[in-house]
Amino acid sequence: MKTKLHFTRGEWAAALFLLTIMTAGNIYYFLCDIHPRPSCDVHQYEAQFQRFAAEQKRLDDSIVAARQRTYGDRPHIRSDTIPPSKSQSRQPMYDIVKLDLNSCDTDALITVPQFGSKRAAKLVEYRDKLGGFHSFSQLQEVYVMQNIDTVKLKTYLYINKQKIRKLNVNTATYQELVSHPYIDAYLTKLILRHREKNGPIRDLNELQQITHAYPELIEKLRPYLVFS
Repeated sequence: MKTKLHFTRGEWAAALFLLTIMTAGNIYYFLCDIHPRPSCDVHQYEAQFQRFAAEQKRLDDSIVAARQRTYGDRPHIRSDTIPPSKSQSRQPMYDIVKLDLNSCDTDALITVPQFGSKRAAKLVEYRDKLGGFHSFSQLQEVYVMQNIDTVKLKTYLYINKQKIRKLNVNTATYQELVSHPYIDAYLTKLILRHREKNGPIRDLNELQQITHAYPELIEKLRPYLVFS
């Protein structure tokens, strides 16, 4: 044996031991596998199923009885199936009362979002010099208003153009003319010089010819000047 397979006696003993373990394992697995496994009998749970069904029916009957006591023969409609009515839609907590930008004071202006006492005071000061606002774009002429979204201000403010204070070109004094934001000292002197030499100025066209003011300035002055 040694000569043919080159195994020692100890190696043969180890091989036989390993073969014995493998054979014993296979026999054990075979013997365990042939034992019948217990089957699951569904019928033994039938009583539990019946009790559960009876409890569900009892709950349904109690709900129907409670609705009958509450609503009687009236049809019951689930609240989550009713579409929201107009009265249930979201309503503003309060109505916004708009302020007239040409008549409100600083106490009223500070109730408008983004307005503090300083900004309100500067706006009223400029409005009084101007004679009233003609459009919301003029708010940008006040330096404290240049970072304010004037479109949003229309939610809280409106402009009553009937309250614009007119400036009579032919009767206004030097101080009254030069105090207007659109009329500087040079323009004021030209107006007064013409009035002194040639009499009253008839209209805006004549004013432009006298002063050589650019057309954009004449259009800005249009809502504020009269020539009576």
